[in-house]
Amino acid sequence: MENLKKKIMKSLIFTIALFVSQQLVSQELKYDSLSVSEKGEYTSYVGSDGGIYKVGDKLRIGVPSSNKTFAFISQGDGIITPFEPVSSNASGDETEIKRIFLGGNKRTGLNVTMRTKGAIGLLNYTIKFENALTTGEIKGYGLTSDEALAELKKAKDKLDLGLITQDEFNVIKLRLAAFIK
Repeated sequence: MENLKKKIMKSLIFTIALFVSQQLVSQELKYDSLSVSEKGEYTSYVGSDGGIYKVGDKLRIGVPSSNKTFAFISQGDGIITPFEPVSSNASGDETEIKRIFLGGNKRTGLNVTMRTKGAIGLLNYTIKFENALTTGEIKGYGLTSDEALAELKKAKDKLDLGLITQDEFNVIKLRLAAFIK
């Protein structure tokens, strides 16, 4: 009887620990509300462009912000292979997000970093996400203000032509309003 109680207690503790650890990792991180107290690992991130980036999603590498290498995308793991900038040959490659984490401090600033699976599969990329997004080293999911405005105008034309309903237009307008500045 005593052994059964111990087994049940161990099982209960394990279940609680598993639940708590999943809650700590499964949070969504948002660009608009970054703080030092949120440092850690996440399963999704809402970027400054309004795009939602999740573990398992694919990112497209853009063009280097410096001449021949990427300034905010590096390869290697820092342990077995040293970190080094990715060459311009990676432009246009697709890479899968493996980890999303927030690091840094008040002095150096916070940064959202993504570890991704390299194109070849042997080397992983480390991406300082917001810097890479701002410089065009990564193509974001979100829309620019001009792109969102153009899409909204198309939706308005469809509404005027009777191709969509007012309710459908309102949904599109609400979604695009977040991108229009």
